[in-house]
Amino acid sequence: MERRIFWQSTVNNSSSTELCLLLTRQITTLSVETDVSMRNLLLLVMLLLVGCSPSEKKDGHATTQLQTFLDGFLGSSPRGRRQPDDSLSKESFDRSLAKTQAQLVQLRAIDTSQLKGDDLIDWKFAQSILVGREVEQAKIQAWKRDPRLFMTFTGISDVINQPIDVSKKIAQVKKRLAIAPTQLENGMKLLDTYVPRFQELGLFMAENGYALFDKEIPAFAQLAGADGDTILHLSKAARLSLERYIHFIKDELPKKEKGDFAIGYDTYNQMLKGQYLISYSSDSLYEYGWKMFNQTVSELEQLAKEIDPSKTWQQLALEIKSDGPAPEKMIEAHQEWVDKAGEHIRSHDLISIPWNERVRVVPRAEYLRKTSYYGNFSSAKSKDQDSIYTSEWMINPYEEQWDAKRKQEYLTEHDWGVIIVTAPHETYGGHHVQGLYQLHHSRKLRRTNGISFFSEGWGLYNEQLMQETGFFPNERIHLRQLQLRLWRNARVIYDVGMHTGKLTYEDAIQLMTDKVGFLRWAAQLEVDSSTASPGYFIGYFTGMMEILKMREQFKLKRGTQFTLKDFHDRLLKIGNMPPSLMSEALFNDLK
Repeated sequence: MERRIFWQSTVNNSSSTELCLLLTRQITTLSVETDVSMRNLLLLVMLLLVGCSPSEKKDGHATTQLQTFLDGFLGSSPRGRRQPDDSLSKESFDRSLAKTQAQLVQLRAIDTSQLKGDDLIDWKFAQSILVGREVEQAKIQAWKRDPRLFMTFTGISDVINQPIDVSKKIAQVKKRLAIAPTQLENGMKLLDTYVPRFQELGLFMAENGYALFDKEIPAFAQLAGADGDTILHLSKAARLSLERYIHFIKDELPKKEKGDFAIGYDTYNQMLKGQYLISYSSDSLYEYGWKMFNQTVSELEQLAKEIDPSKTWQQLALEIKSDGPAPEKMIEAHQEWVDKAGEHIRSHDLISIPWNERVRVVPRAEYLRKTSYYGNFSSAKSKDQDSIYTSEWMINPYEEQWDAKRKQEYLTEHDWGVIIVTAPHETYGGHHVQGLYQLHHSRKLRRTNGISFFSEGWGLYNEQLMQETGFFPNERIHLRQLQLRLWRNARVIYDVGMHTGKLTYEDAIQLMTDKVGFLRWAAQLEVDSSTASPGYFIGYFTGMMEILKMREQFKLKRGTQFTLKDFHDRLLKIGNMPPSLMSEALFNDLK
């Protein structure tokens, strides 16, 4: 009783939210030997004792309490990702889970009835982020199954290639090299489930890591001056650890209990409801995926009749895919259509782009080339040495050492159609433009956090937007655009299907090869990404459809004042959140 009186007296003279934050930090940093469930129980009891219960209204404005919470919350890693200098030990994973659950208790202690407008939306967004982290940390636990998670040393290549002064890179490189042996050793301790495809991909990634230690780091060390010897010493130790890790993946991991990559029906539904804030269940989303897949097939069939009634859409798609740039000009070809996409956005006044910016197309790092069949995009995070916001579209380049079959397969998947359609998705006005708006958002929560349902939905929306506004040079490219949309329809089907038991891995590959038209190797790389990132790929098509719904509603509200530019600018200025929150913010502004 005396302890309760003391705490209540303390609350009367302190900020309740600040006290909650202090207690949470103390409890979640208890000795790692303390059971996680016991730490969480202690946390909940203490929060109730000091008056942090969600059912009690404390003095002080809820907006101030929210901001205090967000100030602490934003100190954690963006989007819940592991920091590159994290040890990736069992204890660190336990602490991360305890911290996430504690933050949920703190956030839910804020009286949301006192919040409105953007503050209420931020509260909902923060909760969705934390719920997603809790699902990942408590339910999915990829650290037990995927050896790639422990190879954060691969990020050193990105650091070395950053467009900043060498002196600013040295500390990052040294820190990542120093922790790499510990991370790899912890991987060998914690990986207790053998997932064959994860093992294969992990081995590929690990063996390609030798190029980093044998080529990139020695070359960087020569530029590092007095720090060069230290970098080489750290690199040697990390490389030896990598050798042991490769042996483990090859010979020891297959002896572990065999498991699957699927996260399960209940976990998938928790993710949909709590993280993505959508009304679909996994069952209804699976049905919706098939419905829209079949609708896209119907559009393809109709367009094929208009182009050439004697051929099916699949036959026309194969013809279109046989026409592409010269292999040695692949980078230049992509750059050409990136620049054309930017000019189209500006000349048609579709989106405001008020920054000094550009996009460069560059070859993808070698160790990443098996993580997807095509490439990836890196949005500008700051101005480069030329004071320009420069994003990079990194594609898998054509390689002369391939055999004839591999060369032909590559060229088939890098045709003019895919280049012309994908350039707007990745660059103008897709990820590059959306990334710039997010980078300049005034609210830090929205500046540093995002979700595939909007960002990838926005990218796919831009493919559709370019078709609507006349960017594609002919109907054959339009057909290719529809085929690429069919691919995103398929993503909804196989992501839900594989992770909830409706489809096997081979079922997903067959869907991509037989019904979408991918070559097997490309389909396999595509599906592999979904096995490692459950829920991410459903955001492309589902997100695009939500944006189109918002556009129609916005058009009705604005009437004769409606313009595409007004809609796009308003939407991008809101942030990068679940579509339901984007819609809420968009129409709040119109009231």
